[in-house]
Amino acid sequence: MSNCDMCLGDTNDMSARASFRCPDSAPRDLRKKSKRFIVANGTPFIFSAVELPETRHLVRLVLIRTLVERDIDYVTESVNAEKWGYDRRDIERCWRYEPDGCFVAEIDNIPIGHVFSICYGKIGWIGLLRVDPEHRRRRIGRDLMRVTLNYQQGAGAEAIRLVARDEAVPLYLSLGFREEFEVIRFSRQIRRADSVNVDKQAWISQMRQKDIEDLAKFDCKYFGASRVCVLRSLYKDEPRLCFLAREGTRLLGYVMARRIRDAYYAGPWVCENPERAEDLLCACIGAVSEETELRLDMGSLNENGTGLMRKLGFHVMGTTISMVWGERKHGGNSAGIYGIGGREKG
Repeated sequence: MSNCDMCLGDTNDMSARASFRCPDSAPRDLRKKSKRFIVANGTPFIFSAVELPETRHLVRLVLIRTLVERDIDYVTESVNAEKWGYDRRDIERCWRYEPDGCFVAEIDNIPIGHVFSICYGKIGWIGLLRVDPEHRRRRIGRDLMRVTLNYQQGAGAEAIRLVARDEAVPLYLSLGFREEFEVIRFSRQIRRADSVNVDKQAWISQMRQKDIEDLAKFDCKYFGASRVCVLRSLYKDEPRLCFLAREGTRLLGYVMARRIRDAYYAGPWVCENPERAEDLLCACIGAVSEETELRLDMGSLNENGTGLMRKLGFHVMGTTISMVWGERKHGGNSAGIYGIGGREKG
């Protein structure tokens, strides 16, 4: 069955819509909760009938399908409308981590919403959920989340995490997520005079490609799962902004930064002690070497980190909420996470 065979146009025929039923191959909890489920090319898609305000006598079907490369421009425009600070490269990178875990909602072949996800073994992460304003409050965001949750469970995730803005918290609570802690967005203007000579700090060194495997093992102790694919990708994009802290041959921490749409972003930033964490961030600031803004997101549970932000002159831009669905036991050690990799991927 192709997408064009799904009868996605206008219809007033309720019996025709009722002929779509949840297939036996669909995940069990979706079979219980929804009859709005169809299959195309062997992949489950969810659809719902919505009444659009400009055509009150007509009903449109909303199809949720896997996101493909041609959707990246739409997603980039969508997140820029919210001023989330991503450029096209960020969106494409996030999609390439796990293309099968990213979904688009569309009406009549026009995209109207999206969500991204990545599975790190037992830990899943969901981000970039957005529905166009004119289509909100019609359960489209909820259906996007339900498809993504089922994908993550099928991929083996037992704890599924996300970072939520205040207005989205009620939706996530209704889907079974629980609040964990605040995530604080910090920002600071960087001046050229902030440069740091890392050669004078014996414990700080420029990251190299061959360090990634050992780095991923170190990171797993704190994040709770391996995210080696993400670390490789971030290093490939901005190797000059990636640093390690070592004591002899023992790895103490690392930081990775990158340019985003209108600033630089530091994260992931993971370290076992605050002194070396400070050295890492200072090395990163020095490597930026231009007048710009540096942002990062830090969990409120890291008291050493929040104190360090005050010391280095960062200010609070805003807060979001870390939330989890499922098992909490795969949480890693948040005390060593000074900066998450990003709200979209953890």
